[in-house]
Amino acid sequence: MEDRIIIQSIIEKRRSSHMIKTIKQILPMILISGLMFAQSIQGNFDLNAAIVEYTYVVRDSVSADDANSSYAVTASWPSSAAAAAGMGYTHALKEFETGDTIAVALVPLINETYLQMFGVAMNVNLDDGGTFSINAGSTYPTTDAENCSTYVSVPAVQESGDWTGTTGFTHPDNPNAYSMGWGITLSSVFAQFNAPDLVGGVHGVNYGVGTTMENWGMITIDYTDDTHATPAGLEIYWEAHDGVGSGLGVDATGALNGFTGVPVAPGDTVTILNTDAYLAYYDTTMWNDLGWTGDDNFTVPMLGGKGQTIDPSNPDTYEINPMTGDTLPAGIVEANHGYLFDPAGGDGVPFNGDEALAPTAYFFTYNFLEASMIFSEVFAGMLAAGVDAQTALSNAADSVAFVYVDATTSATIGGLVGASLYDEYVACLGTGGGDACDEIFRKGPTMTLAYVKVMCPDGAGECGVDDSGWDYDMEDGRLIFEVDNRCIPDNTTQRVNTFWTSTALDVDTDAPLAQKFEVYGNYPNPFNPVTSIKFATEKFSHVNVTIYSLLGEEVMTLHNGDLNAGTYSMTWNGKNHFGNAVPSGMYVYRVNSDNRTFSGKMLLLK
Repeated sequence: MEDRIIIQSIIEKRRSSHMIKTIKQILPMILISGLMFAQSIQGNFDLNAAIVEYTYVVRDSVSADDANSSYAVTASWPSSAAAAAGMGYTHALKEFETGDTIAVALVPLINETYLQMFGVAMNVNLDDGGTFSINAGSTYPTTDAENCSTYVSVPAVQESGDWTGTTGFTHPDNPNAYSMGWGITLSSVFAQFNAPDLVGGVHGVNYGVGTTMENWGMITIDYTDDTHATPAGLEIYWEAHDGVGSGLGVDATGALNGFTGVPVAPGDTVTILNTDAYLAYYDTTMWNDLGWTGDDNFTVPMLGGKGQTIDPSNPDTYEINPMTGDTLPAGIVEANHGYLFDPAGGDGVPFNGDEALAPTAYFFTYNFLEASMIFSEVFAGMLAAGVDAQTALSNAADSVAFVYVDATTSATIGGLVGASLYDEYVACLGTGGGDACDEIFRKGPTMTLAYVKVMCPDGAGECGVDDSGWDYDMEDGRLIFEVDNRCIPDNTTQRVNTFWTSTALDVDTDAPLAQKFEVYGNYPNPFNPVTSIKFATEKFSHVNVTIYSLLGEEVMTLHNGDLNAGTYSMTWNGKNHFGNAVPSGMYVYRVNSDNRTFSGKMLLLK
């Protein structure tokens, strides 16, 4: 049962109480590293896009902060609090081993619109002398936590720090672009990381995962011309892993203490109803025998459901993530409460006889919980008293069956179940199964309830075993589980790509006062990989600057907001909304000022 539910949705991480809250962020705003060098990076820059990838990997418990950690995602009935107080039941949804990847999460804030949606605004000053400052008015998202449940806040930030850099290289196909390694050496907020040698070094050998420089960064500066005097924009990449080297995810002693908080699990709202429809069409006998079919009185999602099977020809079966473009099954939800429903069992094949919950119509109900508790307690108690295994199994099954049938029938059922399970156990030991053979005893409650339904004096299914047709009503019915807050110890890797625009190019202060709305074109044209679109507006207005393909598909929005009267230059780096480089070809830019529009064509050559 545990393996049927796969955790797909992971909540962001928190840090220990004595670590600076701002160290671990959804968007670690990358600040420039520094070194005195000929190519200037000095200027004021606005963040206009950031693409962040997080990889969460389960680690060993090594810190004192890990005292309350867990390697299992669980759900409890009737509630987490009741189960924790010994008055309920906790069920494992997914168990992790050290080295397992919990999740890979992408945060694609691919343009200014998405940055604004998340409340992110970052303005920095970079100095050629090796210092930087985050200026007033900047904000960034970070996380806080309570009882392993994390939530996002977007505080203001303002600080100064130091950067280092290495000698880089001018791009052979673009004399206006220069790349170099960079790193942060002083910051009260952000991670520490190094500036690799991009010219003489090799990724994966001298820097990167598995090397002595796992935490590293680099910058590409796009200049207005090949003199490298005036930066037009920056592309900054940064990679860091939890540990002393980065200052992320460690306690005061340097031991790893990061964790992933899991207060919800993925669920869906469609699998139960789809199963109902399938049986009604393909197996009317089973459909009529199950207590819950033909009704839609389901109050919560199914935990672990995979959603609709995607049919490309049917848009009702899928959804498109607007930020990543991924195609996702319809019906998926993040659930804090839900049913346990499993019509497939361990082999993933539905209705072939290995389903643990088959006697209660594939739902985890009160009758199944009661049977499991009675069976395990009687079996364990008799073994502890020195009773042989087969007799203990028979008595455990007899105790479960006696809830539903008379003593003679329950004893018969007990003997059948005990003999069957014991024979299977002995056969398993004979093939060298070892301790894994103990798992056979888990079949006891299912096998007993199945025999009860077959041997019921009032006819199959008439003894009340199947209580799946309603939610729990203080006597029986489907159980609604609450997903427990669990802290899974992990080591996180952050890979961040950010894009910045020089504010010095936004307004041409030397241009004469604009007398009308006018577009001056883009320069250079043809270009690779950066061009600037220059325009003027004579009044305060709402301005939109958008790039389109020749087919009319929107490629990138450079600006969408109010501007004062003035002359402006907007830079495009040849990438689309998702941060991907677009192919060579002709593109159209369109500049709107209120209800006025100018457009022009530009050619990207690679």
